[in-house]
Amino acid sequence: MNAYTKFLVLGVLVLFAGCATTVEVPKDVNYDYNINFDFTKLKTYDLSPTPTTVGIEYLMMQRIKTAIDTQLQAKNVKKTPSNPDFLVTIYGVRSRIFTTAWRGAGSDLIVEKGKLILQFVDPETNRVIWWGEARAILNPNSKPTDETKMVNDVVHRILQKFPPVS
Repeated sequence: MNAYTKFLVLGVLVLFAGCATTVEVPKDVNYDYNINFDFTKLKTYDLSPTPTTVGIEYLMMQRIKTAIDTQLQAKNVKKTPSNPDFLVTIYGVRSRIFTTAWRGAGSDLIVEKGKLILQFVDPETNRVIWWGEARAILNPNSKPTDETKMVNDVVHRILQKFPPVS
């Protein structure tokens, strides 16, 4: 192979590499909490009913719920439908086309596409005591196993911030 052919092949490889799309998955997690709330008393939780306007289909929602259950169990917080210490509300939009808004915990909430928001609500006061959010880039051609890994990673990153350390 002469030098010209090597240069041509190298140029084509560089061209194709430049055309390949790479997507950076944001690793940032935003969160906030009520600094006056005693998080040490939280031992049980339950999932709030999912708002009908949430743009996440059934199978993805099941992945999210399973990941939440797994992460909270690892923190010794048990799921119970009777008298939970807090409720978890899930908001998110999977679609790459639209965003949605709905009424949540007393305030309007607009969710960007690809974002997952978890709100922890005190069932006695119906007020948010903690929330966390992260964003993930979803590939519409992903396999279910890849989507499950992505969901587990996002929920893990969000719940690393819970309970808050004062």
